[in-house]
Amino acid sequence: MNGGLPAITALLIAMEAGVPIPLPSDVLLLVLGERTSAGRFPLFLVVLAVELVAAVGTATLFYAVRGPGRAVLDRFGPRIGLTPERLDRAGGLLERRGTAALLVGRATPGLRTVTVVAAGGSTLAPRRALPALILGSSIFVQLHIALGYVLGPAARDALDAAKGPTVAVLAVLAAGAVAVWIRRRGARQGLQSAGEACCPACMALSALTPKRFSLVDLG
Repeated sequence: MNGGLPAITALLIAMEAGVPIPLPSDVLLLVLGERTSAGRFPLFLVVLAVELVAAVGTATLFYAVRGPGRAVLDRFGPRIGLTPERLDRAGGLLERRGTAALLVGRATPGLRTVTVVAAGGSTLAPRRALPALILGSSIFVQLHIALGYVLGPAARDALDAAKGPTVAVLAVLAAGAVAVWIRRRGARQGLQSAGEACCPACMALSALTPKRFSLVDLG
């Protein structure tokens, strides 16, 4: 990680705003937490930076969908399974479930982007939707920073001690997690949302999400 904290923050904001960047945000957050534990960045600045990421990224995606981004979504959304019918169903569920669905959906890997898209395309007022969405985003990003901060040195030491076997084991675990993820959510939805939950920890967290918070059926 050669970039400074402002550059990393800007990249994470774009990711939280739904920009299709070919780098998983959860992995970047874990690495940022590990680099912070190694003294590369001050912890309090990292915590403030990722709070900014949660707020600005979530609000940007919400207002983009509600504004000019809606036309882009209507045109390209069906290609990735975000059809108007499914988004309408998701928006209706959000309106019925309220704050809990907004918070849990935004904090749950695989449901994060679609939760904001559904909220932005619904009749929910920003003053009702955004606080819960931003809180859910904050939970997600801060937990990954904490996990990287606490486990980063141990993971780095393990890799240094046994690079080959460790990488092989991690690859097997990741492949198994992807298989379980796809089987649980269905091939189409599982592959679409893997970008939001590429680390095994995220997939395990998503597997524990109550069924009532499955916002859309993309199977």
